[in-house]
Amino acid sequence: MIYKKTLFWATLMLLVSSVMRSQETSSVDILDYDLALDFSTPGSCLGDATLTLTPLQSVSTLALLLEGTVDSMWLDGVYLPEAQLNAIPMASASVGDTLRLRIRYSLSGYVEQGDFGGLHFDRDMDYNLGVGFYTNPHSLGRVLFPCRDNFTDKSTYTLRIRARQGWTAQSSGVLQSRSFDEDGCELTVWRIAHPVPTYLVGVGVANWDILTDTIYSHHGTYPLTLGHHGYDSLLVRQAFAQLDSVVPMFERCFGPYRWERIGYIGTRKGSMEHVNNIALVRSFMGSMQENAQTTIAHELGHAWFGNLVTCSEGADMWINEGGASFTAEVAMEAVNGRTVSDDYYQRNLKAVIQSTHLTDGGYRPLSPMPHAYTYGSTTYNKGWMVWHSLRGYLGEENFYNAMNLLMERCAFGNINAYRLRDSLSLYSGIDLTDFFDFHVFSPGFVDYYVGLEHSDGTNNEVCLWVCQQTVGGSATLRSHRIPITFFSHTLDTAKRLIVYEGNEGRVTFSLPFEPAFWILDYDKEISDAAIVAEAHLAGGGMMQNLRTASISLKSVQPVDAYVEHHWGTAYGDFPYGTIRPALRYWLVRGTWDTTAAVQGRFQFARGSDAIDQGFYTHAATYDSLAILYRPGNGHSWRPLPHTRNGNANEGTLVVDSLLPGEYTLAVVDTVQLSIPTRTAATLDLFPNPLPQDGELTVDTPLDTPYTISIFASDGRLAWRKTHCTNGQKVRPRLTSGTYFVVIENNFISLHSKLIQL
Repeated sequence: MIYKKTLFWATLMLLVSSVMRSQETSSVDILDYDLALDFSTPGSCLGDATLTLTPLQSVSTLALLLEGTVDSMWLDGVYLPEAQLNAIPMASASVGDTLRLRIRYSLSGYVEQGDFGGLHFDRDMDYNLGVGFYTNPHSLGRVLFPCRDNFTDKSTYTLRIRARQGWTAQSSGVLQSRSFDEDGCELTVWRIAHPVPTYLVGVGVANWDILTDTIYSHHGTYPLTLGHHGYDSLLVRQAFAQLDSVVPMFERCFGPYRWERIGYIGTRKGSMEHVNNIALVRSFMGSMQENAQTTIAHELGHAWFGNLVTCSEGADMWINEGGASFTAEVAMEAVNGRTVSDDYYQRNLKAVIQSTHLTDGGYRPLSPMPHAYTYGSTTYNKGWMVWHSLRGYLGEENFYNAMNLLMERCAFGNINAYRLRDSLSLYSGIDLTDFFDFHVFSPGFVDYYVGLEHSDGTNNEVCLWVCQQTVGGSATLRSHRIPITFFSHTLDTAKRLIVYEGNEGRVTFSLPFEPAFWILDYDKEISDAAIVAEAHLAGGGMMQNLRTASISLKSVQPVDAYVEHHWGTAYGDFPYGTIRPALRYWLVRGTWDTTAAVQGRFQFARGSDAIDQGFYTHAATYDSLAILYRPGNGHSWRPLPHTRNGNANEGTLVVDSLLPGEYTLAVVDTVQLSIPTRTAATLDLFPNPLPQDGELTVDTPLDTPYTISIFASDGRLAWRKTHCTNGQKVRPRLTSGTYFVVIENNFISLHSKLIQL
């Protein structure tokens, strides 16, 4: 694990010394852009660009890109009458010369297929979004100015912007001057003093309402500028108040903020991390909703992941976008604490394991990513999971120390996955070759099963057997560092680290108490294919839904229950009559016995993006679903009596006498296993789909009052009403989308899906 490869360090030192400010090999280096952009005429922009450049080798022509029309060109004051943008004559230039290339041009607005990236001339604002999801190359600096449009050609910039009368400009860079001409048009000059690639230059021109503030942090004091339309200023200030906590946290974790000021503008089409001038979808400018707050943090996180250290090419976009998604989790921790950020992380982990391979056409390595999936869920969400796992794998203090060094030594440069691996290995002192081979360069996830080999109660010593299972790929992880937490019978804890190599291993620990059970990755440090949840039941039959773990629990007596929900097939031999086990299983931990009368409700759902996609696909299989149980490894699986709630598409299997142990779903031959089951009451909703502002009627055989809870597809509670009776009409206030309706009282829980039009 540490210093394990003979030639590793010698090779590493040679690699890192040549990495830090690498640029794409090119014959010409563009040092600076001086851009005059005239937005005074609606629906168009006149541009006048002066590029300062130097030949690095003898070259006959220079090729630039522009989504616009070139009017004229000059090279060092000499007019180029027949020059084409893709073949600008350079034969007279010598290596090392400093040249000025001036290009006058016009823009009428280029927007990519999908209506995201490009130069937008909207009714009430003009603005650019610097990347295109569908264009090739993805970078879209060329919608504003003629350029070498890639991730590695970094330059400094001056922007001289003329806005139409009554409008004002917000731009990347730091404002140098502001004046007005004889037509009443605003003239502003902005300077980007640090080298950035073309796609990070952002301009927005509108009749902005401008709010200003100051962010105080460890390494500086940063002006904050917020440009918005039509929001209450108090709401906008409230939406960005988290930055008072987030910026200092980011600086502690990743090093100084290098961009002098922080700016956001609300745009119609989406969010984009332009330096100093972040475009934020306008509905988020005054919103405290989680997706708004995490997007505000994500785009600011790009100030380190992408803007400061940029991926060398789109195939490694996970470094930028996965890293920025990880910073949203860090921001959540800064604002709300680690418990809340862990929940946010686990909700994403569940979504990634469940559906990312479906949205991205299969399980994919993070690197190299095909062009069509550069900005897919694998890049953003699995990329986030890998950054999270790196923190857990290296240890939090070691990881953040290494990240500070990375951001310092690679500042304003480029990096790819291999160089990132070697740099972090050097800075942390831990060889990350095996980690990157599996988590970055291979598809899928790793899951772990830990079973008891033997224990010595006298000396509080346990020997554990640990085995990995790959979900979504054939590669295996060679080197493992897995946190495990042991619990005593009184719930005291002792944390240890399982370190082993290969597919399986055995480890022995001496503990300060006799262990009652253990939880793998209790502190949610590594992104294995498992969710950890816990329920502290007060008793009295109140149900607690552990949504990320797809299980609900209630008990008569107070009970502390801990759950690991694993993706992958359960270990052990299944009973005769088992046709197909589920692709997931639960480990339920605790110290209660049958007197606690714990009930467990194990969730199932079929469909193209449901949790059991690939396990059962036909409605007829519903009657053959069973729940299997064993106390632990070394025991045989057996079927349990259960109640079936829901319908063929989704529902729960209810076990009334839940004990600690292992549980999994299975499709079985019910004649062979003779499992006693009964069909529970059904829930009908109509009309379904439900029109906006329509009345919803709930029909169920229940003759006692119940609570109606409506949850969004991400698990968020959207609406609730208590003390309802059968047949009652209700009017939930919901936005369009898919929702899950849960009817509960002390005796039963029913589930159904609702479509809100």
